[in-house]
Amino acid sequence: MPLNSKRFMPSAKELVRQAMSQQRPHAIPVMCQMANGHVILNTKVHPIEYFLSDDVWADCLLRMRALYDFDGILCHKPGRVRGLMDMVTRADYDAEVPTLYLQDSARIECTRDDDAYYKKPPGFQYPTLASIDFDHPLAWAPASFRAFQASKATFDYCAAEEIPDHVFGLLDRIVAKAGADYSVHGEVRAPFDHFLNLLGMEDGLMATLDYPEASHRLLAKTTQWSVALAVAQIRRGAHAIKISSPFAGAGFLRPEMYEEFIIPYESRVAAAVKAEGGFVYTHTCGAIGDRLELMVQSGISGIECLDPPPLGNVNLEEAVRLLNGRIFIKGNVDPVNTLLRGSPDKVRRDVSEVLDRAGHVMSGFILSSACSVAPPVQPDNLKLMVELCRRFKP
Repeated sequence: MPLNSKRFMPSAKELVRQAMSQQRPHAIPVMCQMANGHVILNTKVHPIEYFLSDDVWADCLLRMRALYDFDGILCHKPGRVRGLMDMVTRADYDAEVPTLYLQDSARIECTRDDDAYYKKPPGFQYPTLASIDFDHPLAWAPASFRAFQASKATFDYCAAEEIPDHVFGLLDRIVAKAGADYSVHGEVRAPFDHFLNLLGMEDGLMATLDYPEASHRLLAKTTQWSVALAVAQIRRGAHAIKISSPFAGAGFLRPEMYEEFIIPYESRVAAAVKAEGGFVYTHTCGAIGDRLELMVQSGISGIECLDPPPLGNVNLEEAVRLLNGRIFIKGNVDPVNTLLRGSPDKVRRDVSEVLDRAGHVMSGFILSSACSVAPPVQPDNLKLMVELCRRFKP
């Protein structure tokens, strides 16, 4: 190899771009979505500061990328919520579960090894499709709920231009510090995820059966939310957008319902991102083996998770045969039985098997945990996964 050959080696960002473009890079890129609890445990930050501060969150994600030598960084949400502390009457930093107490008697529990959770105030009730304001679907909600949902990137903005700059506090910091060298991905909730979040899980699922016409009307609005935030993040430097669509697997929707309530709306998000020059991939957990073809129909660039048994039902070899040359895939190392519970020998076997099944054949492949890296996963297991990927020759 010539001494100056490194000048022509693609950057980590370029490796990911080539994989998402199905150009078969010379090496398999690797990056994982990490549970918030995993980040908190391994950076040792206080969970309330992690929940409130763009600076703290950005520093944590940069440190985790460096720890594992990932080729990219996923910004789960674009930033933290401005003005939230104005609603807080008391903050207990030292409790077993650090907690923010809000003016309406709601509270936000910032766990030390998991996500933050919203505990509803007395009398809280979700709206019904008969009572909701379809033009402003969050109008019913108490201010504390709206603020917490903003922390999950649910905003009542229907165009990218409407979204204030401060919403992107995390994304802007990550793009500025790492975007030239690493692939920075943004995220939006899927329209159906917004829909369930507005109505409550059980009532939302029942509404699709009992009131399909009104359900479509609300989904049309939540699609505007997803499109606006996705487009805005691409314009601010995100390389790709992950559509978080966790409740669209076989455990929730039959294939025909997927066709009716998912494809028409996620396809609008995909088309909008591609029109801005970005990549877009869908993250759906669990059993999706019966809907891979349907997922492709939404026009996405790629699919994430492809959970293997027993977490899901995806056979990687079959998925590669179906999807190769059409979209990229990101996965599918078992985050529980391999990365969390597995010995180093099991990690070697399982990761090598995934690389052999997809890395030699798939024209667009990014190695990743299938779903999020769980909070208690030992860093050495994840480092070993990355090391195996670096040694692999496609």
